[in-house]
Amino acid sequence: MKKIINYLLIASLAVAALACQDLKKEPGTGKAEPTMKGVFYADIPGEKTPVEIAPGASKTYSLKACAFRSNVTDIVMNFSFKVNEEAVSAYNEANGTSYVMCPGSAFEFLTNEVMLPRYGKASTTARLKVTASGLEKDVTYMLPVTLDKARQTESWSLADTLAAYVLLTLSDFDPNGPGTENNPYPITTVEELRNMGDLLEEGMKTYFRLDADLDMAGVMDWEPINTGSPFKPIYLDGDMHTISNFSGKTSLFGGVAGSISNLIITGANIENAAGPVGILGSYGGETDNPVTVEHVYVQGKITNKVAHGTGGLFGCIAEATINACSADVEIDSDKYDSGGIYGYDNSAVGKRSVVSDCWTSGDITGNRMVGGIAGMMSQNESECIIRNCYSTARVHAQFKYGGIVGDAIMGLKGDNATKTAKNHIEKCIAWNNAVFSDVKDDGVHYSSGAVVGFTSLKNYHVDCFRRADLDFSDCPGNNTNALVDHENSSPDTPLVEKAVSPGSTNYNFPYHGKSAAAGATASQVAKNLGWDESIWDLSGPMPLFKGGLAPIQDVDTGGQLPDFGENDFYN
Repeated sequence: MKKIINYLLIASLAVAALACQDLKKEPGTGKAEPTMKGVFYADIPGEKTPVEIAPGASKTYSLKACAFRSNVTDIVMNFSFKVNEEAVSAYNEANGTSYVMCPGSAFEFLTNEVMLPRYGKASTTARLKVTASGLEKDVTYMLPVTLDKARQTESWSLADTLAAYVLLTLSDFDPNGPGTENNPYPITTVEELRNMGDLLEEGMKTYFRLDADLDMAGVMDWEPINTGSPFKPIYLDGDMHTISNFSGKTSLFGGVAGSISNLIITGANIENAAGPVGILGSYGGETDNPVTVEHVYVQGKITNKVAHGTGGLFGCIAEATINACSADVEIDSDKYDSGGIYGYDNSAVGKRSVVSDCWTSGDITGNRMVGGIAGMMSQNESECIIRNCYSTARVHAQFKYGGIVGDAIMGLKGDNATKTAKNHIEKCIAWNNAVFSDVKDDGVHYSSGAVVGFTSLKNYHVDCFRRADLDFSDCPGNNTNALVDHENSSPDTPLVEKAVSPGSTNYNFPYHGKSAAAGATASQVAKNLGWDESIWDLSGPMPLFKGGLAPIQDVDTGGQLPDFGENDFYN
């Protein structure tokens, strides 16, 4: 029977308060010497229950130094942590317990120092990693963590409760039991697929393998697998089987953390979605709970008239890695953020998402922020990368639409010329059938582009190309935005803003890439860009996945020039 690795615990502490004193001048310097005597303690947020840790598994805790109650410091302080072995016996004596000190082989400080800002109540975060190394069965171990020292001053003290405690026990988790990497749960029926959510456990990796093709025709009451945050880690190997005729008002999965690979979904039909929504999942990853998706193909139609965020795979992603995936989709939305792979990226500040070696086809529409690969890249100062991808989809919206990305602004329109962005659009090919506006008015509009519709000038735009005969038009109110070739750009060499008429209320920040030579094929462009030929078959007019990774739809190749030179692939 599978054991739950119950993540976390803790003890929060403390008592005592000492009065603050006035500052005095440091002799001979005229500088104020800190004399405030604050009371501080170590804190590890979590539940007050023992953590079962399995052999080979690990858990990382966040550590903070906190000021007790009203005590704050008038200077920036840097604290370090230590493990206090004497605290175990003191705790046992005070509480009638018999915990054993955690062996040194079972823990390590990944980072040991934190900074408490001036007048702050809590510090930055250090990291403590625990494992099952050296633990014995049926023993509860205690790992007491306390503050060690502050570098700037000696004028501070610990709270009466000297340590925060982590309690650990050795799990009897069987690495060869059901639902493990070595012995995944087999899925052979729609009912077993539906019941996957019942086998998931918070904080624990649960493995599945699709062992048969599944036809979901007639299944109309589908409830998405794995809803609620944090998402429970799920690891599904589709084994190149197909789920066909999935339909309903929502995604196959609610939120996906973990990994999904080698899966084909065809004939999907999602109507009246309340968004965010994608054929595979509503959400792909979340903060500190990432997802990896590889070799997944989806085909079908999504109608979303309620909320923003519609994508072939996901409506919204965060900390997602999507590689060698494809989508042939018809997306019909009148809301924001529609894309062939995902609708929008919501990765937190300092986090990262990567979409690489993917292609899309079909018809993608929305109100604005609409793209062949992504509707909107991150605005949260996270690092968002789209690399070596192409689209043949027909992309259209009111404005802010592009053959690859609709919106990559990293902030409000006024930030575009000045803000240092972290969005990367690299070596992508806009081989779209058409990229055009659905509106006829002359009102206020934002720009649209062959590659990116509306971008930050300081984004990374590197070696992207569009087909030479691309059918492109911006909305009538932005009729000065014609296709031009753009050089590569970065924060150090920003994109040149496209000029608009004096007094215009429109905003022109498109990225059109460069035009491929007339008659060039997408495969020839990809080959010259150095796309990975262990992933791509570039022998025909269109890049195809090697190894039968997914079906390929018939698309307009845009012509072929047999004697096209390898080093002459744009005008």
